[in-house]
Amino acid sequence: MKIHLDTTSNIIKNPSIKKQIEDNLRQNFEMELPETIKRMGETSSFITAEVGFYSKLLNDAKECYRLGLYYATISMIGITAERFSIELSEKVEFKINEKKILEEDLFDKSLKQSLRLILLKKAEIIKLEIYNKLKEISEIRNKYVHPKEEGDAKKDSLKSLNLFIEIINSRFSDNYIIKEGKIVKK
Repeated sequence: MKIHLDTTSNIIKNPSIKKQIEDNLRQNFEMELPETIKRMGETSSFITAEVGFYSKLLNDAKECYRLGLYYATISMIGITAERFSIELSEKVEFKINEKKILEEDLFDKSLKQSLRLILLKKAEIIKLEIYNKLKEISEIRNKYVHPKEEGDAKKDSLKSLNLFIEIINSRFSDNYIIKEGKIVKK
């Protein structure tokens, strides 16, 4: 029989054990610092003018990667990419006989990410290369949510994180340039 047990919340109330835990955390932090700094340098820089709720999720995903939480990074980037797509899909207008119709009227349930991406591509809200990158992020996420094969979580987390950053960087550079140190609309 296997048992998974975590009694930290109980034992941390004991002052001497709390002190030991604090010392261990401090020591682990010091030992992990070089790897943490290295991971911070592995993620791409980004700039976006499409700021939405997904931005907070992206920050959380970067923090997960910084901490070496690779599965959490994959999950967070999957959530971030889906939220980004949802925010973009708000720009899609559906019409029947030139009359606006709501997404909810067309689809029984909320859209699955795969259909949402197809609609965004067909509506030309995203380019084919963005569609492919968002699809790839979904595929990486699905590899861990619906495991059929073993993956390299560190490699896949960095790849999905940087893929998403490429997406937002390219969307920014499609609309803006930096001229004489200022952001200017193209």
